[in-house]
Amino acid sequence: MMKIPQSVIKHFRHASKGQSFVELALIVPILLIILMGLVEVAFFMGRYLDVLDLTREAARFASGRSPYLNNGADPRPASADYNCSTPDNFDFYYDTACIFSPPETQVCRDASNPFCNGFNSFITFNQATDDVVISVFTIETQVIKNRWPAPNGWWALSNVDTDAGHSDNFKRNCQGDVVRTEPYYTNTLVNNLLGTSASVTPKKGYVAVEVYYCYEQVLNLPFFTDFVPNPMQIHAYTFMPLPAAQPTRVSP
Repeated sequence: MMKIPQSVIKHFRHASKGQSFVELALIVPILLIILMGLVEVAFFMGRYLDVLDLTREAARFASGRSPYLNNGADPRPASADYNCSTPDNFDFYYDTACIFSPPETQVCRDASNPFCNGFNSFITFNQATDDVVISVFTIETQVIKNRWPAPNGWWALSNVDTDAGHSDNFKRNCQGDVVRTEPYYTNTLVNNLLGTSASVTPKKGYVAVEVYYCYEQVLNLPFFTDFVPNPMQIHAYTFMPLPAAQPTRVSP
């Protein structure tokens, strides 16, 4: 039996080690890219859940209040009070949107800031790009009878906030391109959600709260931004019963 020289054995051992280092050098960057991508996705999902929870809190806040409080049949306040910290003047739409403002004791340091005193300690709401849209629906015999506020049937925070240079933010993506002309909850969508089942209560009221939030990537990875826009728009919404909007009175 032929005996392999020790010099040959040592040569192959060194060659094998060198090959392992080359393979490791090729694989490690790919693993790091995958790991950082997963971290970015985790941050994104966290922000999405935060935004979704805020829409639920806002819809829950609105569902226990009346959009008709100030002005009879038309749920528009007689005198708009666009300040989250004034308990004596209630504005159904703006005060509902105040849920998305930062807490006064935690974040807001400027007492003159009207968009303050809310529940949002998770995201930085940018009034130049982000938006809150609220719609109230009056349903009769499974059909939309009225949609408030008039004339559009929706209310947008960007149209009444202090940033007068950016209105109808929800119509644009985070790059400023117009991508929609109306909110997600259209009359057609709501009618489809209601259906025509006889078991559905014929008279109902609903409120829809939507938020459009531009998420800035935390890691800002160059190879990630080549495929995914940065910032990227998060759209979350909640549709909830609003007993005060039921057609229990004569509506115009």
